[in-house]
Amino acid sequence: MDPPASSPVSAACAHLDDSFGPHAGECRGGFDFTLFFEETILIIPPTGLILLVSLPRVWFMWRKAKKLTRSSHLATVKISTWIALAVLQLAALILWSRLPSPFRSRTTLAAAALTFVSSLALCSQSYVEHTRNVRPSSIINSFLLATLLFDIARARTLWLREPYAVSLDQDDDSFDINKENSLAYLAITAVVVKGFLLVIEALNKRKLLRPEYRGYGYGPEAASGIYNRSFFWWLNPLFWRGFKKGRVLDVDKRGDLPELDKHLQANYNHRRLGTAWAATVAGGTKKVKSPYALLLTAFGVLKWIVFGTIPPRAALTALMFCQPFLINRTIRLSQEPITDGSTQIGYGLIGAYSFVYVGIAVTMGQYQHKTYRTIAMVRAGLISMIYRKTSTLSLKDIDPAASMTLMSADMERIVQGWQTMHEIWSNAIEVGVAIFLLERQLGIACVVPVALSILSLLGSMVAMNFIVSRQAMWLEAIERRISATSAMLSSMKGVKMCGLKDTLMASMQKLRVDELRISKRFRKLIIWNMVFAYVTQVFAPVLTFAIFSVRARDTGDQTLDTARVFTALSLFALLSEPLASLVMSLATFLGSVGSFTRIQNFLQSDERQDPRKRDPDMSSSENSLDMALPVVDMEKPSPHAIVVEKANFGWDPEKGPILSDITMSVPWRQLTMVVGPVGCGKSVLLQSILGEIPSLSGSVHLSSTSIAYCSQSPWHMNGTIREAILGTAEYDPKWYATVLRACALGRDLKELPNGDSSRIGSGGIALSGGQSQRISLARAVYARREIVILDDVLSGLDTSTENHVFHSLLGERGIFTERKSTVLVVSSSVKRLPYAGYVVCLDPSGTVSAQGTFEELNNAGTGYVSTFSLPSRPDWNFKPEDDHFSDDDETTDVDRPKELHETDSGTSVSGSSRERISQSQSPERAPSFSSDIQSDDEADAINTLDSGRQTGDVQIYTYYIMSVGIWPTLIFVSGIVAFVFCISFPTVWVQWWAAENEIRPNDNLGYWIGLYAMFGGIAIIGLTIGCWQMIIKMVPLSGEKFHLALLKTVLSAPMSFFVKTDTGVTMNRFSQDLQLIDMELPIAALNTFTTLILCIAQMALIGVGSIYAAISFPIVLITLYLVQKFYLRTSRQIRLIDIETKAPLYSLFEESLRGIATIRAFGWQDALEKKNHTLLNRSMKPFYLMYAIQRWLTLVLDLLVAAIAVLLIILVVHLRGTVAAGGVGLALLNVIQFSQSVKLLVTFWTTLETQIGSVARIKSFTNSAVPSEDLPGEDQSPPSDWPQKGGIEIKNFTAAYNEGEAEPVLRDVTLSIAAGEKVAICGRTGSGKTCLVSSLFRMTSTHSGSISIDGIDTSTVPREDVRRRLVGVPQHPFLLKGSVRLNVDPLGQATDAQIQAALQEVKVWDMVHKLGGLGADIDSLNLSQGQKQLFCLARAIVRPGNILVLDEATSTLDGKTEEMVQRLIRRKFCDYTILAVAHRLDTIMDFDKVVVLDKGKVVEFGSPWKLVEEAGEGGMFKKLWLRSVEDDIEDVPE
Repeated sequence: MDPPASSPVSAACAHLDDSFGPHAGECRGGFDFTLFFEETILIIPPTGLILLVSLPRVWFMWRKAKKLTRSSHLATVKISTWIALAVLQLAALILWSRLPSPFRSRTTLAAAALTFVSSLALCSQSYVEHTRNVRPSSIINSFLLATLLFDIARARTLWLREPYAVSLDQDDDSFDINKENSLAYLAITAVVVKGFLLVIEALNKRKLLRPEYRGYGYGPEAASGIYNRSFFWWLNPLFWRGFKKGRVLDVDKRGDLPELDKHLQANYNHRRLGTAWAATVAGGTKKVKSPYALLLTAFGVLKWIVFGTIPPRAALTALMFCQPFLINRTIRLSQEPITDGSTQIGYGLIGAYSFVYVGIAVTMGQYQHKTYRTIAMVRAGLISMIYRKTSTLSLKDIDPAASMTLMSADMERIVQGWQTMHEIWSNAIEVGVAIFLLERQLGIACVVPVALSILSLLGSMVAMNFIVSRQAMWLEAIERRISATSAMLSSMKGVKMCGLKDTLMASMQKLRVDELRISKRFRKLIIWNMVFAYVTQVFAPVLTFAIFSVRARDTGDQTLDTARVFTALSLFALLSEPLASLVMSLATFLGSVGSFTRIQNFLQSDERQDPRKRDPDMSSSENSLDMALPVVDMEKPSPHAIVVEKANFGWDPEKGPILSDITMSVPWRQLTMVVGPVGCGKSVLLQSILGEIPSLSGSVHLSSTSIAYCSQSPWHMNGTIREAILGTAEYDPKWYATVLRACALGRDLKELPNGDSSRIGSGGIALSGGQSQRISLARAVYARREIVILDDVLSGLDTSTENHVFHSLLGERGIFTERKSTVLVVSSSVKRLPYAGYVVCLDPSGTVSAQGTFEELNNAGTGYVSTFSLPSRPDWNFKPEDDHFSDDDETTDVDRPKELHETDSGTSVSGSSRERISQSQSPERAPSFSSDIQSDDEADAINTLDSGRQTGDVQIYTYYIMSVGIWPTLIFVSGIVAFVFCISFPTVWVQWWAAENEIRPNDNLGYWIGLYAMFGGIAIIGLTIGCWQMIIKMVPLSGEKFHLALLKTVLSAPMSFFVKTDTGVTMNRFSQDLQLIDMELPIAALNTFTTLILCIAQMALIGVGSIYAAISFPIVLITLYLVQKFYLRTSRQIRLIDIETKAPLYSLFEESLRGIATIRAFGWQDALEKKNHTLLNRSMKPFYLMYAIQRWLTLVLDLLVAAIAVLLIILVVHLRGTVAAGGVGLALLNVIQFSQSVKLLVTFWTTLETQIGSVARIKSFTNSAVPSEDLPGEDQSPPSDWPQKGGIEIKNFTAAYNEGEAEPVLRDVTLSIAAGEKVAICGRTGSGKTCLVSSLFRMTSTHSGSISIDGIDTSTVPREDVRRRLVGVPQHPFLLKGSVRLNVDPLGQATDAQIQAALQEVKVWDMVHKLGGLGADIDSLNLSQGQKQLFCLARAIVRPGNILVLDEATSTLDGKTEEMVQRLIRRKFCDYTILAVAHRLDTIMDFDKVVVLDKGKVVEFGSPWKLVEEAGEGGMFKKLWLRSVEDDIEDVPE
């Protein structure tokens, strides 16, 4: 066969196509690749790689379950299209094989064959991925996108090759075809088919998935393909929902916020990180002793996602360094003559700019998004681990503030530190590359930026040595303030009753001022680092250009020309920014390392060591961690439920035991009672049996861990009454009604507006003391456990209610009796001893003084029990009066749960967010614990910032500026403007310098360099002034003012606020909001304002360089405005939801820690951990989405910058000859800097807009959301000695606990109490006694009537004055964080001698003196509940006044101590007017008068003996008295 006809050009091109090239020379227009290059680089590597990946991937996916509901037409279309592509590639292979070798390269057939085989492999992979993957295949889509671009280049090459004829028949009976065009047509058709494949392979399959793959753990992101995720398209529906006018996003509304994928769920990350940490701890002490063990463990668990973030970050670095090369080539292009070749190079530059800047946008978005996914995972894992750890802490180590600080402040620092962890290595590489490129441009002068870089790093390293320690000091100060705030919020009733508002305000504000003072030491390090970070950026160009110019002048080398200047400046920008970022990244990352160390120390802290032992066949309580108890082999089941043998219980062996040589047993199915004087250790004994207090020696044996526990101070989680009773148990209507009747709750529920759907408030603050105890008791009864442990739970009940409850539970037909429960009761009263099957007596030294049956102890003649006049036989004939305590109407509140749960009330159970959470977020049923999520009414009142939630409010900025002052703000603005001007103008200065050098090279260097250096010096000074003013001066000013405003608002809030609002929600203001205002808001404000001024300067410089580019600015600005408007409506809401969803987490942490003994006794740790996971998942949604939508914004802004850059290069290419090279350089340099600045501006601006939400929340909280209890007209200052006498007049007084309640608690009460009279207040639990006492202290909502003291209407006197002038002793003792001295005399009015005398009067001075005296910390005393009440009485003794109000102040004292206290009251307060709420009628029979309340009304008022001596049946008081005489046992010593 003759060789094919061809031209000399085509022959030369065919020869060139068989070389690597890559440039094809003059062939095909001089702007193409060679065939060999395309095949070896663009075809063979990707197809070979996909073949290596495809087959293992098919094998791996084939084992997975099918995800689609049914087969779809989409699968058929995909397979058909892949087959069509394979056919086209087979045809191309055949044609190439029949083409003579000179006209194909040596790799053409291999490339064509690989392409065909890869299509067949991908056809099978496409089917498997389609049916067994929830998202479009990333492998296939990545391959299609890359090879489609390569195929387009290949098709262009084939199309441009010169055609030539080839004979196909060796005989002359042949025909000619245009082979090349056939191949080109096939290639173009294949490109079209592959483009179609690219579209259909990327289609979302969410609607085709099975239901289980569309809900929990499979959100929109999980089902999105690689293009969708690369451009964050999956977030667009969220933006549209948030943008709609009037639409408020709701985290609990299904469909409002996208579901998180399973890899971000709390339980998933807890399992992974927790398991790895447990393995690290088990691996040996050497690992765990490292302060970085937890950090390294977290990196180990998340290593793949951490490593997966490296490729996009490395690609971003490469693309960033393409910019100076592009600038250099563009400036040279603008100086070249206009030819076809230079024009084609210009078109190539347009493509290069598009690729580089779009690549920067995508890689930046993906790098940051992967980083924040890592952060979200570590946050979910660490918070879960912290919560798990809290459930294992010993009681003495529990500090809610410590856990909360770890979860909030430390977690925020970890989030901030990990945001930039990849910047450390990447910035280091970027600095090195920039220095290398500068050396190529400027030679030896590049030593200057190297030296300055080293100087900056050394300077910042000096600061870094102090960062961790100073941050730790700051966090400890935050912890102290949070701890004190938490204690204050949990005892607001006692705070108000004792008139401690001003005292607490002063002490809390002092803690805040101290915290801000300590934080200044850390903030100074930030400024130090910031200044050193900018030293290189400011002075490196000055000194480098100076040395280069001097050297050029002296040696006659090349001088600074325009191309060299702007290429160098672009490299300086690429050097200074990563250097500054490196310095700041190291600082923030070291801060996160310090926080990791703090969390590690917490996780490694000592756990509760449960000393108890269990029988091998013991029954166990639900969800308890029973396997922690060692098994004791016993030949037969123990005859005792609990056996304690020769045990010493205490916290510290060196200090000696609290209880010594305890040997006792609790028999099965009987009532066992523990009695003894106050402070003898009765509650300690119960806690020891529960495993809460260590056994220093001896043993505790349990025959069952099916335990219910009711503590002396009732513990509740905020929620409804029903939720409080149910705990984790399922709702059983019949059993529930039985429990309510037994605990005498029916009538209480009937009187409440929402029945058992009424919310009880944090810690049960909405309940009276008796109601709180009975609900706590009902929880223990409802749990139906084998062993029931009760710690003096009946002490706060009136006689009738106590009789009813006792006999309903422990009578002959009581619930515990019929269920054959083993009941262990501690009691401060001995009157129920005759009913006990077994009695244990403790003496004041903490040892067992006697034990045995009641008959044995009562007949002993000596001992504690025999000193009381107790009958030898109990009265089992008492019948609980169901009609009195459980009205027939009760069924409306109890027996019809459906109505309660379907009500639209904001306090209804079904209306609670908890159930919505359990339905929408978790496949498991959420625990039936009280919800920590506020009702809709509360959310509207507290969390919703009216219309500003979507659109923001300019007034917030004014409010913030006014909080820091006008002059400090103006100084800050001046410093930043000077800084920005002096770093921006020098680019114009060097342009002028370069232009001057073209005329007079290196002339007048002192002038140019001197002013250049002056600008740098002014810039550094301006930066220092601006940063110092904002961070050191303005932040403490705003921090003090906002904290004081919060304090005033909370301390002035009515009690109804604390009933309706979770403590965690209020704590959120004092922790999360103030944390943002202290740290993130000022940095955001500083960055936003600086970048705004910088953008204005750069836009001006771009306009100077290219007037045509400046024409686009209006369009750019309008686009920026629309983008931020579209973005902010959603981002503000997400940020607020993020802050708000953390409040339930705080509440759960705090409430769990306060009730940890109860939780562990019931075995509810697992249930509460599930609840924590549910709440954490709920908070993870806005947390993760906040960062995701910020990445969307970054991507949009980067794409906008790409558009500006491409527009500019298009103008340069088409307007060559009309634009000066200096202008081009100036414009392009500022495009690089503007691209960073405009992106940072909108990012900082949106961050500021979301962070300012904290200020808006505080403004709303302090100005409108929380009403003040202080009303207009309460401004009459009483005389300094008021009340002089103590007379009290109550006229037609009607009041309710909370504002707006239609049903009053007190109804038309009229009383006249003369000065010096002793008046008792009686009535059944819930009759209004506490409300009457609260009304005296102005703590209720008055509907009508008045209360006057010494003729002055208290409604006209400031409430704090009223509370300070009355002496109150609350039912639940309130102690301040601090010393003994502070607690006895919080007002600072008494001498140490008076304080000591008061403590001696109440018999606690010896203990105080032994443990450190008046300066000892109150928490170190480990006071019992009775001792705390004695402390409150000592406080009353030293406080001046004429009126004493006792709210069941002796309810937890034993009979002998109470007798001592009663004598003390009569002696020390003999001249006082005394009002005492009393349930023990024998203690008030010598009072002048008694008030009997029933259903909020005064039913009797008079002398107690006269009321008792009334003829006939008498009134209510006589019935109460007779019942107490007949049914109660007087625990009075003989």
